[in-house]
Amino acid sequence: MATVVGSRRAKRLETLAIYAALTALVCIFLFPLLWILGLSLKTRVQLLAPEPLFMWWPTLENYAAVLWQKDFLKAFLNTLIVSTSAVLLSLGVGVPAAYAFARFAFRGRNFLFFSLLVMRMLPPIAVLVPMYVLFSAIGLTTTHLSVVLAYTTFSLPLVVWIMRGFFEDLPIELEESAWIDGATRYVAFWRVVLPLARPGMVASAILCLQLAWNDFLFAAVLTNNATQTLPVLMAGFTGGDSGVDWGPMTASGVLVILPVLLFSFAAQRHLVAGLSSGAVKG
Repeated sequence: MATVVGSRRAKRLETLAIYAALTALVCIFLFPLLWILGLSLKTRVQLLAPEPLFMWWPTLENYAAVLWQKDFLKAFLNTLIVSTSAVLLSLGVGVPAAYAFARFAFRGRNFLFFSLLVMRMLPPIAVLVPMYVLFSAIGLTTTHLSVVLAYTTFSLPLVVWIMRGFFEDLPIELEESAWIDGATRYVAFWRVVLPLARPGMVASAILCLQLAWNDFLFAAVLTNNATQTLPVLMAGFTGGDSGVDWGPMTASGVLVILPVLLFSFAAQRHLVAGLSSGAVKG
């Protein structure tokens, strides 16, 4: 009897320790976001107070000041166009390439695959100057397409790496059954393989979107005032005669983070549903 009571007590203590550790991790990860949100809801006088204020009346004047700027709406539209195009292009090229790496045995397959990974490992600054020279030679600088191609260069290896694992985990018997029913390889890939690989596509899309949405380096060099993105616009709040304008900068930061968070939460439902549905049911 004492052994049973001791095991129950040990399980409760273990559960309590797990929840305490998870709570601490959540607080650590959420603290910067909550701090930025709090700063965005303060006036300039409150922001410049000698001591931080933990109790104040929230205001939306910083958000109004940011949203009333024409440059912000233009930058938001540019970011949406560039990020969406980069995600679609990366998936459109990377998913078939990953399927080829997973299903076809050809000479140099492993070499090509690891060559893609090496491209992903390179620091962005190492390829920025060659890209700028190339885009200048073909007349693509300061355009949306130049930024889309730059983002795709780093997103494509990630998509191929993730999707290759998903395709290798799918039983080949599913495609063989479709072939026996008269479907071609293309039809089997489109109607059988892709629906089952949806969790991997969603995960790849989320990672590509985060990379493209938050990038500053490529957008700062390859865009101008007409095509600049939100991270480049936010950098403008850090200069000026009055110093850092913390109110609009933190408000714009919250507005930049919000779309990615909403997309991630919405896509997470499809990701969990795809992982729990299963490919083979007996």
